[in-house]
Order: sequence, then structure tokens, then C-alpha cells
Amino acid sequence: MTKVFFIGKFDAIRFTKVGQKMKKLIMNVATNEKRIAVLEKGKVTELKIQQPNQIDITGNIYKGRVINVLPGMQAAFVDIGVAKNGFIHRDQLKSYQLCSDEDKKTKTISHFVHQGEEILVQVVKEGVGGKGPKLTGMIEIPGQFVIYLPYGDYIAVSRKMQSTEQEKWRTFLSNIKQNHEGFIIRTASERENEDVVLREIDILRKKYNHLVKRAHSQKTPSIFFEANDIVERMINEIPSHDLTEIVVDDLETYKTLTPLKEIGQLTLSLYSGKENIFTYELVDKELEKALKKIVWLDNGAYIIIERTEAMTIIDVNTGKYKGKASYRETVLKTNELAAIEILRQLRLRDIGGMVLIDFIEMPNEKDKQRILSVLNQQAKLDRVRIMIFGFTQLGIVELTRKKVRQSIDETLMEQCQTCLGTGVVKTAETIAFQLERELWELRSMTEEAVWIEARKDVKELYYADSSFHIKRLEEVLQFSIFITECEEKNIDYRVKQIGSRNELESKLQSFR
Repeated sequence: MTKVFFIGKFDAIRFTKVGQKMKKLIMNVATNEKRIAVLEKGKVTELKIQQPNQIDITGNIYKGRVINVLPGMQAAFVDIGVAKNGFIHRDQLKSYQLCSDEDKKTKTISHFVHQGEEILVQVVKEGVGGKGPKLTGMIEIPGQFVIYLPYGDYIAVSRKMQSTEQEKWRTFLSNIKQNHEGFIIRTASERENEDVVLREIDILRKKYNHLVKRAHSQKTPSIFFEANDIVERMINEIPSHDLTEIVVDDLETYKTLTPLKEIGQLTLSLYSGKENIFTYELVDKELEKALKKIVWLDNGAYIIIERTEAMTIIDVNTGKYKGKASYRETVLKTNELAAIEILRQLRLRDIGGMVLIDFIEMPNEKDKQRILSVLNQQAKLDRVRIMIFGFTQLGIVELTRKKVRQSIDETLMEQCQTCLGTGVVKTAETIAFQLERELWELRSMTEEAVWIEARKDVKELYYADSSFHIKRLEEVLQFSIFITECEEKNIDYRVKQIGSRNELESKLQSFR
């Protein structure tokens, strides 16, 4: 039996009794930082976090103004009212998509858009580092069953559906398609009633037409449609027949989702305990693990996850696991467990982009194919598209995972101001020698003394062995040297003051 609900700001969200439900949602949305965890068979597989100062703008629709057109790059920069101008390629412009094939071959971007023009755009990918967000003029309006493309002019069906279902929906959508419309039919539509899907399509059409009407009167730049509500996004993205339970700690959100209680196989409950819901459900422990480089496997082996700006590198190690069978079986077993955990970690951490995996070496080709099979099976569980390219000649597995949003560590962590992201700092000896060279550059000065602030371990080196190193330098350089501990953690050393010996000694007395 199928039911359709209109739940607050959710449009035509439906839940069905068809299929086997396996996912549990834990919603920690009572505080300013919104967090949602997805559990499968008791294990956390996804974490979505939304902080007030880091709102995810992916999917948002803006009325923007073209700031600069670059014919050499076939791209343009668009002011959408956020920190950095967005970037749009010629092929993503609506005017380009709707022109003739001849114009597409012969015309540059300057024919399709000009500086100062106002256009409706959608964020495809958030800006990372110094880059602005990636934009498209081919607007998509997401629903529970269908993604509506007003000018997509194509029909796509989820590859996770059975072939008979795919053909059914292609035929249905072809019959209702109008003008340049396009549709992407989601997995949630499988075995669904056509009337329910058609009803949602009508709602999405009206929503887009409303946006276009508003565009004529609203200022530029401005936002038209926000897709960043974390609760709405999760409900839309997860097929309803996969859900078994939702636990939420916010009364208003609970009321919004209350109609779901009418579904016999879906449990909706309000958490009212004093302990944070993530702590109570043991999700916080998984979150802490997701911020660490080392992940232990059940058999005592472990994987190391290293992030760089260009890619993610993962190394597999046997660790404490020695195995009870042959070396080949031990390696294969470890690599199988690692493959399962690595794909879970990619989902959990929301890691996107290029990924290189260094499994324990397997000379046997059959074993390599086994690992690739495990990776492909696990990739099917991910709603984000993963492409696995296999083993390289060096035995490294290459894969890509579509990057749409910031990863968990990018959201929750910032670069260390001491090591500047390198993960290492200079040794005390290295800094001490560097300081010594700088002091030598002062050997011709007329002042009597110099006051240095330095790291604690650097100071201790200079004053070791009854201040032997200080006395040696003072004798050679012919001025007094005073070194105190610097309270700022990200400073190796600095020259605090140069002056007369009496003046500095007086200041040091009050300083101490």
C-alpha cells in the first residue's frame, strides 16, 4: 500500500511498505550544529554535519550576475552573493544547451553569455580552498522519486533498478515529457505507483515555474532556493523502503515527521534523554574515529588514511594479525576486510575525488580479482557514484568517488598553525642552529644585549650544561644573550628586544 504525505516543507514525501528496510537515522538537530547519522545493521555508515558558519550551498539556486567571461577557458565567473564568485563552463549554460548543433560547434562562450548578464544558476559543487563554487545553468529540482530538469532534454533511470523497471519508467516519462524537460528517476521509484510519481513531477514543475517568476522581481545577486536543510536532504536521498527507524531529539522536527508514524514498518521516536543522542547511540565514538588516520580492523590489522589536496592515499597493514593458515590466505583475508572497511570509511568521512589504495601485495591474479569484486559490491551500497579502475602495475588500486560536499575532517577541523598541515615540525636542534645563525648576523651591532623568546625545548638546549652554549656565543659575539620561553605555541623563536644590558635585565626581572 502506498501513502503520500505533505510534511511541512517536504513536497510529496512518501513511505512505502514494499521492500526490506535496513537503515536507521539518528538525528541530533536540537542544537545549532545539526548532525545526522545513518546506521546499517548497527554500524555507522554515514555522518552528515551542518554548522551555522559552514552551510552547505550545494544544490542552492541563485540569481547571479556574470562578472567576467573568459573565451580562452570557455568559462565565466558569476557573482552569486557568496564569498567567492562561482565558475560556470560554457557547456553548462542554458543558452548553449538550447542552441543548434551548428552553433555549439562554431560559437565561443561570448555568443551565449556576456558580462553583466543576470542568469539563474545552481551550485553543483562547493568551493574548495581558493576556488569558488562550480555552477550550472541546467537547473535540477530534487524530489523523493524524481529529479526534475526543466531543460535537461533527456531521461535517466537509476542503474540500481531491475531492467524491466528501468524500461517501464523510460516509457512512462517519455509519454509525459514536455518540450525540453528532462527527468532522473530515483531508485525510490522502483515498484512505485505511476500516479504518485506523476503527482510529484507536477509539484516540481510548479516549483520551478514559481522560481522563474520570482527571478524577474528579485534583486541580483540573491538566493532563490535552498537545498541545504539537512533533514529534508536525508529524507529525499535515502529510498524510503531502506528505512526502518528514525530517532530525533528535537520536538519541532519530530512534529514535522509525525505522519511517518502511520507506516507500520517504520518507527519514529522522540529522544528526550539528558545525554546527547549521539553519545547515547555511541555515534560520537565513530565520529572521533572518523577524524583519525589509523582505523583498526576486527582481526587486528589496520588501514592508514592520508589526505592530500589532490587525492586520498590509503595503506593496508597486517598489524597484529598473523593468521592461522598460509601467508596467502592471511593476506587475502586482511585485504578483504580492508576493502570493506575502506569503502565504509569513504562514505562515513564523505571523502571524494581520487583515491589510491595500497593493499598488501598479492602476486596471484585471482586474489586481486577477488578484492576488486569486494570493492565493487561495497560501492553499490554508496549513494555517491564510485568508479573503480583496478590495479596499476605497481599494485595500487585506483578509484574515484564523486566529490559534492566537504568531507567530515574539512568541516570539523582546520590546519594546524604550528605545522601548517605538514604533520611535522622542526626539531629543537634545527631551530637552535637557525637562531644561532641569526645571532651571528648581529655580531657587529653596538647594542649590549639581545632578548630572545623561543620554544621551551629550544631554550632548554641553550641553557643545558650550565648555560655552556649561551656563554660560548656571548664570548664570541661580544654581547649578552637572554632567552625566555615563548607562550605562543606557533612561534619557534623571535627577537623580543635589543638594547642595553641594564635595560633588558630590568625588564626581565618584571617579566619573571
